[in-house]
Amino acid sequence: MKTSKRFVLICTAMMMVCMMFTACGNSVNSVISADEDGYAEGGVGDTFRTVFFDWSLDSVSYPSEYEGYVPAEGMQLLDCVITVKNTFGEELPMFNSDFQIQWHDLGDGDEDFGYGIEMDDSSTVMPSEFGLTNRDSCTYHVVYEVPADASEFSVSYLEFFSDNTEGDVFFAYFNK
Repeated sequence: MKTSKRFVLICTAMMMVCMMFTACGNSVNSVISADEDGYAEGGVGDTFRTVFFDWSLDSVSYPSEYEGYVPAEGMQLLDCVITVKNTFGEELPMFNSDFQIQWHDLGDGDEDFGYGIEMDDSSTVMPSEFGLTNRDSCTYHVVYEVPADASEFSVSYLEFFSDNTEGDVFFAYFNK
């Protein structure tokens, strides 16, 4: 009788531990600010807190085409869903090019980055330029054309100020 009670207690304790880990896996992802060196890194689902806005890379996919756009030979499309929330206190000018893509596994040196494809007639792709009012948020697709062999990526945002100085840099890393 004692053995079966212990067994039940042990099983119950193990189930509770498993439920705790499952709950942690479903929790809200991290909010990440830059360190004292002006650098921040995270991944898909993390929220990055910049001086102007919070942003997150919500998901990534690799479609064979996007709204009729087909990649060139030797290239692939990378569809990144990005959410931005204005926390600055006034309207912000935003650009598709604010979010740069880098690939890290091909050794291309200075040629290992790119910008989103401009599709100004699309309602889902981040516009080339738009305004984001105070406390407003938006979610757009940023579609990149990257080398077909690339599989290690990051999307980055670099703070840039009106006096032409740079601030902190934020990287969301992911693999194919």
